[in-house]
Amino acid sequence: MLQSVDVNTKMTDLEVRRQALEEELARTAGDRDVQRAAAEQKAQEAEAQTAELQRTRTAFELKEAELHRKEAELQDKEAELQREKATVATLTGTLEEKGKALEEREEALQNAEAALKEKENSLSSLEQAARIQREEAQKSIAGECSKLRCCWVLVVRSLSSFL
Repeated sequence: MLQSVDVNTKMTDLEVRRQALEEELARTAGDRDVQRAAAEQKAQEAEAQTAELQRTRTAFELKEAELHRKEAELQDKEAELQREKATVATLTGTLEEKGKALEEREEALQNAEAALKEKENSLSSLEQAARIQREEAQKSIAGECSKLRCCWVLVVRSLSSFL
């Protein structure tokens, strides 16, 4: 009987121990489930962060591509501006040369006009001198003609006396 009590005590101890182990196992399983849920939550958060990072990276790559496109466009515009500046410089030089040539032509024209005025004045003076000489010549001729008429008259009279 002692043995039976001893066996019953051992059985009871084993039963208590089994129950304690089951409770500990249940607690451990619960803790594990909580940890698993937390780990799954962290994994989902990590996946969400990874997806967000991927979206951010894609957006960044798109913006970077747009930036490269705009930089290329800016370089093209800068090259075009440089070409236009060179064209403006060339045209400015050409205009300056043409301006100088125009000034030279204007000066030559003014000189020609001055020379023409001098020639006109000279011609006017020569015309006046010629007119004066012509008048004097006409007077002289008129005087000579009068003398010649007188001479003719005398000659004719002298001849008529011979006839």
